Amino acid sequence: MNSFLNEVTFMREIKKVMLVFPNSPTHYVVPPVGLGYLATALRKNGFEATILDGIKEKLNLEKLEKKVKEWKPDVIGIQVFSCDAHTVKEYVAKIRETDKNILLVIGGAHVSGVGKEVFSYFNGIHFAIAGEAETAFPLLLKKVSAGEKSLGEVPGLIYKTGDMIIANAPKFEENLDALGFPAWDLMDPRTYPQAPQGAVFRNWPIAPILTSRGCPFRCTYCAGHLTTGYNIRFRSIEKVMEEIEMLYHDYGVREIHIIDDNFTFKRERALKFCNEILERGLKISLTFPNGVRLDTLDLELLQLLKKAGCYSITLGIESGCQRVLNDMRKSLNLKTVEEKVALINKVGIDIMAFFIVGYPTETRETILETIEFAKKLKIKRAHFSTFLPLPNTEATRMLQRDGVIKEINYDTLFYTKAPLPPKGMTSEELKALQRKAFFEFYMRPRIIAGMAKEVRSPTHLKMLAKRAWDYAFGR
Repeated sequence: MNSFLNEVTFMREIKKVMLVFPNSPTHYVVPPVGLGYLATALRKNGFEATILDGIKEKLNLEKLEKKVKEWKPDVIGIQVFSCDAHTVKEYVAKIRETDKNILLVIGGAHVSGVGKEVFSYFNGIHFAIAGEAETAFPLLLKKVSAGEKSLGEVPGLIYKTGDMIIANAPKFEENLDALGFPAWDLMDPRTYPQAPQGAVFRNWPIAPILTSRGCPFRCTYCAGHLTTGYNIRFRSIEKVMEEIEMLYHDYGVREIHIIDDNFTFKRERALKFCNEILERGLKISLTFPNGVRLDTLDLELLQLLKKAGCYSITLGIESGCQRVLNDMRKSLNLKTVEEKVALINKVGIDIMAFFIVGYPTETRETILETIEFAKKLKIKRAHFSTFLPLPNTEATRMLQRDGVIKEINYDTLFYTKAPLPPKGMTSEELKALQRKAFFEFYMRPRIIAGMAKEVRSPTHLKMLAKRAWDYAFGR
């Protein structure tokens, strides 16, 4: 066994686990639901858990050291997105400096993407977990606490043994109801600022909830399947409603943000959800900031969503050029986009749309087509992201195979940056086109008037202004 694993074996008994969501350049500050589920899993297995939300707490190294000394955890688990890799690397070093006896485990989307490479980047970690961790993390801690070194049965675990790095196959939880609810007492929605994922809101407080996991689609730029798999799994509507009612009555939540990748995948289930909201008389507003598939929407479903409180839907359109959509394997055509957008507007639900500029097969002309298409559509808000070569996506693997990417710079993997412009274009040129997209879309009287009506407070206005500045001038 490597020295870290020997060190772990002789640790004191494990009781207290601190879960850390790192400070990040993201523009929204919302309860970290994934860590909430993990905290619940730890509690069910007899461990004490706390959540340290680095974005909410503006967590720097000094604050991290103070929190560690105050709470004295036996274990720290850190969720890692690729754009946060450098920050987490600094966290790991600070934790090791503060208390070398703390067991350090990392997980999340970045770990799921890079696999065994975690040990060459993060010096000082003991373990990493790929995929969903609700089974793996408590099982690992029980084994370590008991001094067991037989780790082959811990799903998704990545660890060292001698000179080898072992990566166990991940497990995707089949029975989502059995996971229970996230530990909402550790991430009270009432304590979060007015900086929701979708930028706007109607009512406050807000709670993001998951009702399903997984995505069967094969978009080349997306890394979601690495963490939650291709097989889509659903919570029962009964359990979803139980969670919403708990949030409504115990935490005063008046708006629900459903953060599924595929909420409307099963039409009858989506209809049942809406009917349950209405039958229970819950006066809440609903939106879908992660997006829904356009081709799953029809008039009856949209009308019922509207009646149940849905005021806005986010759509993953991605490009205004059909060739580029085909290259992305988006399984979408522009005619369908226009038809569904018209249908949503007919029902009276606002539309926010995602677009990607700078996909590897793009040209300046196709990006301009996307800008014009976005302006042509009757949508209220648009988000223009630059293409990001996320680890182990199909698009990134193709770029690595072709020699375009030698090494991924994780610090650049954020949507305000332009880390990898298409062939024949510089990062500065791509950033200028992203800026052009935002400027031409939003600097129209109809859009400005609509956004003005969305402002809910001075704090909310400040958040919106910061987003606009970062996307226009962030590098």
